[in-house]
Amino acid sequence: MAVSAARVTVSTTAVALNTASSAGQTLLIKNTSANAADLGASTVAATTGFDLAAGATVTVELDPGE
Repeated sequence: MAVSAARVTVSTTAVALNTASSAGQTLLIKNTSANAADLGASTVAATTGFDLAAGATVTVELDPGE
């Protein structure tokens, strides 16, 4: 299993945090901003996604192809 890391800067437009994998993936997402972030599908918008509070961390398990 390869391990990689990336710092992604986002604004008001949805940004993909991963690419589809045939093996599945585990994402560890940390919001280093002073503002909350909304996580969700490519159609996520402010206040419509999973609210990740400023400074919070979440782990997301993705199935193959997600």
